[in-house]
Amino acid sequence: MGAETVEEIKPTASTANEKSLLALLRLANLQLSPKITGALLERYCAAPEALFEATDRELAEIPDLDLQAHHVARLRDLAYIPTASQRRWLERSDTALLWKGHPNYPSSLLDIYDPPAILFLQGSYRKFDLTSVAIVGSRHATPYGVHVAERIACELAAYGIIVISGGARGIDAATHRGVLEKKGRTLAVLGCGPDVAYPREHRALFQAIAQQGALVSEYPPGTQPEAWRFPARNRVISGLAQAVLVVEAPINSGALITARYALEQGRSVLAVPGDINRPASAGTNALLKEGAIVVTETADVLYALGLTALAAKPRQPTLDFDTGQPNVFDTSHLNELQRKLVESLSLTPRHIDQIAQEVQRSVSEVSTEMTLLELSGFVQRLPGNTYVRGQSL
Repeated sequence: MGAETVEEIKPTASTANEKSLLALLRLANLQLSPKITGALLERYCAAPEALFEATDRELAEIPDLDLQAHHVARLRDLAYIPTASQRRWLERSDTALLWKGHPNYPSSLLDIYDPPAILFLQGSYRKFDLTSVAIVGSRHATPYGVHVAERIACELAAYGIIVISGGARGIDAATHRGVLEKKGRTLAVLGCGPDVAYPREHRALFQAIAQQGALVSEYPPGTQPEAWRFPARNRVISGLAQAVLVVEAPINSGALITARYALEQGRSVLAVPGDINRPASAGTNALLKEGAIVVTETADVLYALGLTALAAKPRQPTLDFDTGQPNVFDTSHLNELQRKLVESLSLTPRHIDQIAQEVQRSVSEVSTEMTLLELSGFVQRLPGNTYVRGQSL
């Protein structure tokens, strides 16, 4: 389970010559619907370059393809010929272009509605493992959601399971970080070109993902992010996975779109319960009421994947993300007030006034101790003078 057969999927002369690859890239630049692109590919799979030399009559004879005049006009438009930067991207040793019909196109995508006809990958190339989980959630995650996503992703990676997410802020980023810290394999399915860092502050994160996994996109290099692309890419996230875990999501969340796609695709849908008073958990709690599998620990995910032997093993201590060693709740070197402060905290933010009242000390005294605890990693300060428990615990 979880073991991968290492196999390069960089297209070579045996699978596609340079002219064919450039034709596929030009076809992707048209950004026609997956259905139309797939039909054109099926007809011209042997020599994609012939597509752009086909007559109107030949195009009209393609079965089950309603090609409109504006579609044909795009096929004829030389503006969609691959750019120099796209050519350079394709020539890199860490990139690949996969299409329906390529031997390494993910088989799990073939049975979903509207599968992407062409995929662009950047990173380390191994066949897509059958054992994979998607973890998704809100871009505006709470400390609780971030902690849960990192922890479960880290523990799944320890079992050799591929963890998939969308590269966005919040839960997605926490998921990728958890896998990377465990030196596992993670895929980021993007709503832009594989060479575009969005959000910009994730440039270093994407570079790390490409080292230990891959950036995946149905959009060609250079494609900028647009709002409509992200709901569309969610079907690829769920399609690549056996199960989708929603960690934290409000009612109107893209993560719930991914969950709906997962249901339509016959994937398992799981959710982490959250605080009923927080809008950030309203979506996940709604999924649970609708029958999603409850996840309160990583073993629940393993059971959902059918990995009962692994799930039945005694649970190991959570690993510290910096040292790789088991976390130990060791506060023996703290003074009495510091221990009380640490014990009063959880992953739900608490205001310093509330904390001071609970430990019966002045705000100024508590503030001083909190600063020392923050430097030691025991607590984390958040906006609004609120605190949560730190990652040292």
